[in-house]
Amino acid sequence: MTSTISLRPARESDCSTLWAIQCHYINNTKMRQSGLPYIVACDPSSSEPDKPIGSIYVSPFRGTRPGYKHTVEFSLFCAPDSVGRGVGSVLLSRLLEVLKHPENWGEEWISKRWIGEERVMQIIGVMALDGTGKKGDWALKEWYERFGFEQVGHLKKVGRKFGRWIDTVYLQLSL
Repeated sequence: MTSTISLRPARESDCSTLWAIQCHYINNTKMRQSGLPYIVACDPSSSEPDKPIGSIYVSPFRGTRPGYKHTVEFSLFCAPDSVGRGVGSVLLSRLLEVLKHPENWGEEWISKRWIGEERVMQIIGVMALDGTGKKGDWALKEWYERFGFEQVGHLKKVGRKFGRWIDTVYLQLSL
């Protein structure tokens, strides 16, 4: 079969197809089957009031290792034209509410299995420092800190992005 597959760089015109592939995995894999929150933000005042302008979700920290089941890592994405409008703050606030008090939210928000002894106790935020953000990327750390996150680790030159070495900072919040 591999002889019939061609490879090429991704193009802008591929976005809708690639998104459809990602949606399949959102709907049909452990990402949703885990019962952990996956939340989207929409702008009801826009011409497309149900169109997502941002999303946040959590995934198990360190994969499926049972010893880490009470710790999750969050991922947050905002549409480029929504950056700086408070979308990320609203998403993270709601995520923290759901994780802190899962008993107050329905199954569409978080599975009942995450209530009680099984609930999430720690949430990890990971930020890449490539020097291109506000205050040399440290404005993002201040944003995390407004939610109560504390820096717990700093790995130096562990990745490459746009030809530059990047550091990775780990932030943690106890729920």
